[in-house]
Amino acid sequence: MNANHTRAAFATALLTAAGGVVAADPAPCAAIADNTERLACYDTAVGRPHQEAPAPVAHTESSAFSSRWELDAEDKKGTFLIRPYKPTYILLARWSDSPNRQPSSPNPLNTVSTENNIDSAEAKYQISFKTKLWEGLFGRHGDLWMGYTQQSNWQMYNKRFSSPFRETDYEPELMAVFRTNLDAGAGFKVSMMSIGLNHQSNGRSQPYSRSWNRLVGQVGIERGDFALVIRPWLRFAEKASKDDNPDITQYMGHGDIQAMWRVGEHGFGLTVRSTLLTGSESRGAVQFDWTAPIHRNLKGYMQLFSGYGETLIDYNHRQTVFGLGVSLVDWL
Repeated sequence: MNANHTRAAFATALLTAAGGVVAADPAPCAAIADNTERLACYDTAVGRPHQEAPAPVAHTESSAFSSRWELDAEDKKGTFLIRPYKPTYILLARWSDSPNRQPSSPNPLNTVSTENNIDSAEAKYQISFKTKLWEGLFGRHGDLWMGYTQQSNWQMYNKRFSSPFRETDYEPELMAVFRTNLDAGAGFKVSMMSIGLNHQSNGRSQPYSRSWNRLVGQVGIERGDFALVIRPWLRFAEKASKDDNPDITQYMGHGDIQAMWRVGEHGFGLTVRSTLLTGSESRGAVQFDWTAPIHRNLKGYMQLFSGYGETLIDYNHRQTVFGLGVSLVDWL
């Protein structure tokens, strides 16, 4: 018996003594080109569960989705770590051409009877994060994430009425995220898909209460410094007597498309939402975002919004809003 055979026999004996499982032949794994799948193949061959974070290796190609969602083996960081989700920012000044002073809804219990003292200028901030709850939902495929986003509109300059918070929207989510790595042609790659449960509400009592629950899908497509997220959703029906906003999909539609570009140190984002209807029922919104470097991770931030649903209380109110502030986390 030569030295190589002796070492192989010794390794097999160790594996058998440690776990009672003899290693499979790992040789076929070497032919797998994809880093993540090749590593999983080796793990399976030696009887090791493929989960949690492996030792990091150098990236061969930058992937925004893999970095944010830990899709590739080299980006895995394990569970229960706080990670960025949607943009985190503060608009120090935000101006609306049509403040919603008297929110309404087809449900009479959710219609305000008198006008509120709302200024057209206010501040707005958003915080958003996520954490991985479970790595490897189906064998070595898919991760379970929990996300949370909070957006607040603050009448900071309305000193006459003690600068109240006009609206705060809370949005917890539970998402199953899958690495796809599909070639879409022309250099584009479908990097990930997800399906999840989404709840959004403002936590207020009637007549200001607004809420809805959705099944939300995501498809992430990227090429270099460009990324596209297609998000269809399906609203869960509620009893008419308890529905704060029964016509919300007539204004918020059934999905949106988010496009993000990275140009040097500048980031550009465009979000489009539509009901896909015509005539007077053609409603939706468009939002443009721009971040520019200030100092290290601090960035200047500009946001322009036009349409319905800038906040949940404004779901059926049309306005154009312009804001300036700073950003700590953007899309890419």
